[in-house]
Amino acid sequence: MAENFIISGDDVYLRDKEEKKLRDRFLAKEEIDLNFRVYVPEEFRQAIDDLGTAPFLAEKRVIVIRDIERFTDEAFDVMEAYLKKPSETGVLVLTSGGDFKKKPRYRNISSEAVQVTADKLTPYKIKDGIKVFFKKDGIEISPEAVDLIFELKGANPALIVNELAKLSAFSGGEKIEVFHVEEMVGRSVSETVYKLIDAINRKNAKHLFRILGDLAGQKKQVPEIMGYLAWHIRTVQKIRFLSLKGASKEDIIASAGRGAYRLLPEAPKYTAAKTRKWIEAIVEADIDVKRGRKEPFLALEMLVLKLSEA
Repeated sequence: MAENFIISGDDVYLRDKEEKKLRDRFLAKEEIDLNFRVYVPEEFRQAIDDLGTAPFLAEKRVIVIRDIERFTDEAFDVMEAYLKKPSETGVLVLTSGGDFKKKPRYRNISSEAVQVTADKLTPYKIKDGIKVFFKKDGIEISPEAVDLIFELKGANPALIVNELAKLSAFSGGEKIEVFHVEEMVGRSVSETVYKLIDAINRKNAKHLFRILGDLAGQKKQVPEIMGYLAWHIRTVQKIRFLSLKGASKEDIIASAGRGAYRLLPEAPKYTAAKTRKWIEAIVEADIDVKRGRKEPFLALEMLVLKLSEA
């Protein structure tokens, strides 16, 4: 029986996760090397040929073609023809970004394939997933610690999962509190990001790029650094809002998070216009990276320069 799938959504981590689930569904570990291959859109003909090749010491051959929204019209025609008469021993897995769902070609392909969604998780689902991760190991985590993990890592499951494993080992089975998260997740990179933000506000381009080099040396990924910049401006927003309401310093820190105490002196320097420009610039850079418009580090460099001009 032929098996065809299309995984669509804007969360690359979830697309990869669903791709691996399908691979492991049809192939045993020892069968993967000889019966699994990933292709880029330009290699669509090789992929079709591979699907028609009998699997080696296995029942199925699994072929993945990623980012099919980049297919040419010719590639779409070939793929649609294959899907109407697929190989009985081939498993075809196609992946695409979420916008492709709006295209007519998606409807043509999805009518002949099982649809799998890989859309971004909501904050509620991410936080619930953090709790479940520790619950299965019998480890308790405070709500404040869950919130801080989400604040520091944002809605990026790939970054969050890496940190959860470290926290689980670090806790020794004891309840995870905010200070654990600060120690294991936030301290080293957040200290460097504070320096980055200071350089942005001082409009010191030379210092900016030196700090970016330090972050790259720490092997920090661009989405993670952007996540910290987004956390910074969100916290500034909260501080400004609470200050205008007449909240005390203690109330602001309790509501805006423990990191707020470091930002209290700086927050008044952020006008509403500057805050808006920061948010718009970060969102634009994030979209540029996720949609492949710019190389990640180039997008980050352009972002910090734009922020320094705000």
